[in-house]
Amino acid sequence: MDGKKIDLTVSGSEIFVWKADDWLILRQTHRILGDCIGCIAKKPRQENISGLPLLLLPEEAKLLVEKDIGRLVQKPMLKEIPTESLKKKFEEYRNKLFLDQQDILIEKRKLQLSSVMDRIVEGKKRKLLGLDTSKKKVKKPLDDETRKALDEIEIDKEALMEEEVAKLPKIKKSDAFVQIHTAYPWNTGDIKIEMSIFPSTDEEVLKYKVFKDMWEKGYYITSGQKFGCDYLAYPGDPIMFHSQLLIYCKNRNDEISIPELIAESRIGSHVRKTLVFATLSNDGGSIEYFSSRWADSSMGYL
Repeated sequence: MDGKKIDLTVSGSEIFVWKADDWLILRQTHRILGDCIGCIAKKPRQENISGLPLLLLPEEAKLLVEKDIGRLVQKPMLKEIPTESLKKKFEEYRNKLFLDQQDILIEKRKLQLSSVMDRIVEGKKRKLLGLDTSKKKVKKPLDDETRKALDEIEIDKEALMEEEVAKLPKIKKSDAFVQIHTAYPWNTGDIKIEMSIFPSTDEEVLKYKVFKDMWEKGYYITSGQKFGCDYLAYPGDPIMFHSQLLIYCKNRNDEISIPELIAESRIGSHVRKTLVFATLSNDGGSIEYFSSRWADSSMGYL
């Protein structure tokens, strides 16, 4: 069963997902978004789009473990000095990738040549007859005698293909693409660990219960830090939808001052989102929600 779970890699106090397939499954199937914090290999200097690894909120990791979707693991071998046998294995693997790139380059070149082979054959025949092969001359119609002589020339297309492919320069290792792994290619020695730290305070317990309840209602949930709240709730994938709700987790005994309420309500109105306060019920067994909006707002309630 553990083999089918998604590995949530613990590093220090943070939890990551490294595999691209796992990232996609979490997003599409389980509505877990996290936050990509890595750079894109082909565009390492830009800051607009981030790549793997995926950094999870503690609430997301707790939910995945609780729902039996993921498992927390540590990879002690990543802290160990590579053995000679592992170094040799790595070099063999890198050489294989280099040879694979050469084969791919040849196949792509053949595909390109196939699309223009008729023109190459035409040019080859013209050269054999001593005709001009410039574009202007090629476009001009030939007389019947020259056209007949041209058609009678037989060209072995396969041999011509091999001849053209042979002209392709051999790539050097310094020119080859370098594969940046998003997961350890020889994954062994994982240690499964238990999540016993989060939630540890009353505030964290409340936030996790709110996160879980909203997730079970079908929302996509992200951190609300950029709007000064605890969470943002989306009706669908944030790639396609704007968030609808600004969620504040409050102890039911906490007092909210009028200036604070006005300020938070103004933010919600300005960004066209409903302001929601979430708290535990009297018996602590469920979550109660209280929403606020301007009277002339057309936004809906939770």
